[in-house]
Amino acid sequence: SRHMHEFGTTREQLAAVAVAARQWALLNPAAWEKKPLTIPEVLGARMVSYPFTVRDICLVTDGGGALFLTSAERAKSLKKPPAYVLGCGQSTTHANISSMPDLTVTGALTSGKAAYQMAKLGASDVDAVELYDAFTINTILFLEDLGFCKKGEGGAFVSGGRIAPQGSLAVNTNGGGLSYCHPGMYGLFLLIEAVRQLRGECGPRQVKDCEVALAHGNGGVLSSQATVILGTQATL
Repeated sequence: SRHMHEFGTTREQLAAVAVAARQWALLNPAAWEKKPLTIPEVLGARMVSYPFTVRDICLVTDGGGALFLTSAERAKSLKKPPAYVLGCGQSTTHANISSMPDLTVTGALTSGKAAYQMAKLGASDVDAVELYDAFTINTILFLEDLGFCKKGEGGAFVSGGRIAPQGSLAVNTNGGGLSYCHPGMYGLFLLIEAVRQLRGECGPRQVKDCEVALAHGNGGVLSSQATVILGTQATL
């Protein structure tokens, strides 16, 4: 609501995030949601807490995943090509939401800068973006704070299918927490999807020529943020 008040962000723009996630999910055979979704359907769904309807909020599902972290040298002998950690950063800004310094700015601003600096890359170098979309506003906030658009422009940025399949920026390519799955600790799935994209394993949802992927996790009530930039062998 604060973002809407300050920048004119609309419920339709929030709904565009959910619609894009669903379009990606329809390309993922493992995704929980199997039916198309429209902006009017998001707006007309059961209201949970204004401005969020149930379609603005992540799923509740079972699920699990795992990652192996090893040295680049050891990874050379593995059966599948590795994804290399190019940069990472983290930030914790508050515990209670009432103590958040600015309700429209998250710690992703700090964690993202650290990750970009370590990787010697910028937002324009990223081919696939995997964001913790607990709510539709999260995607907008993180796209702004991670430098993909200016603060306050996230609502307009996600409109018109820009972050959907065939759009100019591939965001939450597995369907995200909004339409793929959300077993309570979704952050691991961001890394898994980033690795799969870098390996070219994603079939119909594969991002063409994907060499750099960004995974961004969120914890608490927008309290803690962590950004990891991964790359293929070609990025080293």
